[in-house]
Amino acid sequence: MKWKNIVKVLLFAGLLSNSVYAQSYKIDYRMNFKTDSLSEEMQMKDMVLLIKGKESKFYSRDQYLNDSLVIEKEKAGAEAQKKYDYQFMVIKDYRQKKIYRFTVLLRDLYRISEKSTSFKWEITKDTKKIGDYTCQKAMLLYSGRTWEAWFTTDIALQNGPYVFDGLPGLIVSMKDTKNNYEFLLAAIRKDKSIDIAYFSTKPLDINRKQWVKVQQDYYNDPYREMKSGNVKAVWQDANGKRFVPDYKELTKTEQQYMKKHNNPIELADAIQYP
Repeated sequence: MKWKNIVKVLLFAGLLSNSVYAQSYKIDYRMNFKTDSLSEEMQMKDMVLLIKGKESKFYSRDQYLNDSLVIEKEKAGAEAQKKYDYQFMVIKDYRQKKIYRFTVLLRDLYRISEKSTSFKWEITKDTKKIGDYTCQKAMLLYSGRTWEAWFTTDIALQNGPYVFDGLPGLIVSMKDTKNNYEFLLAAIRKDKSIDIAYFSTKPLDINRKQWVKVQQDYYNDPYREMKSGNVKAVWQDANGKRFVPDYKELTKTEQQYMKKHNNPIELADAIQYP
């Protein structure tokens, strides 16, 4: 190829990249997952990937709809009931080369800041049609799981669900080889009205080591705030009669539940409970 033609190709690629980054997208994913790796039961959650410039936000569709409602109500000077469904939420900031993971414990929203991950994808020659898109297969080893992804260059967005990105096109389908987690593209559209910066509550910034300690402290005494009176709770039986619960038994039950439902996407980072 002549030098003049190479310059034209590079210029076109740059214009295409800038054009993509200048637009905003709302992408819907269906997420299937197991909280207990030993169970056959799968849970389903509708998720949304918002892309605006060089930032993206992946979180639950319920939270997205609630945020949109709250924003409209606040503009009108009214109030709306807020939700706090931030499980699996991730923000990618490509300008700062950072990724923010979010998680909720009780009513507190925690934000963990890390450097962006450079995924070592193995792109294969396998292709297949998924819906309207011609897709190509890629494999990835990430945090204790092996992943199979199908991406399409029909959509010039190097992004995907949760933390995943870096392929030469949008991730259409993705699952781990043990069938614990699966993401499926449901819809995509341009949307100028999206707001990535909005939160129903202000997040608390902590590092990964601090987050591990927060979870371990909660495991050791999950009803501490109730027992101390910092959190008000009224316990009633089936007849509406109030009673004082057996916190020792409640703690034992909660700890059993936490150990059983300890199957995060980042399997290598699963908390080691006693």
